[in-house]
Amino acid sequence: MIAVENRDKVRVAKIGANKLFEVEYNTRQNMSDQELIDLFDRLWLDKIERLVLNGKLCEAEEVERRLPDKFHSFIDPQQEHRSFHYRNAEFIAQLLPQDNSQYKLTQLWRVASSDEHPKTLYINFSSVEERERFASLAKSLSSNDEQLGLRLVRNFMNLHPGYEAFDEDAP
Repeated sequence: MIAVENRDKVRVAKIGANKLFEVEYNTRQNMSDQELIDLFDRLWLDKIERLVLNGKLCEAEEVERRLPDKFHSFIDPQQEHRSFHYRNAEFIAQLLPQDNSQYKLTQLWRVASSDEHPKTLYINFSSVEERERFASLAKSLSSNDEQLGLRLVRNFMNLHPGYEAFDEDAP
């Protein structure tokens, strides 16, 4: 089990990545502390806690390498770090070991991009609604959002001589 203090629930729910929460960032800024705690608890208890517990252990040096400089002062090498994927995004949780094989969550970061996946391009939409409209468009075209996104990028690249895309994924 992973304990999370209410102040950390509020902080994570208020400023956390849109990929983590299904409520827009701007909306979360106007929510009360109790609403933010409830939002965090629903997501945490339903999905995220299990993903963190089953996540891949990471050394502090790897976490530092994969996160922007602005987060480095929050990385504690004495704590445990676990990476996990949720909604096609990667996250890293920082956990303080407690008694009886339990933990306390102290940080939860989204990994925006990674040298671990050099063929991957991450795209942030302006809103969850815009992201959902794109997924709906892809479905209406008998595709999925990743396939449509790749097709659009390749078509754009092919419009510019010298930057032509490959027809298929390279191995």
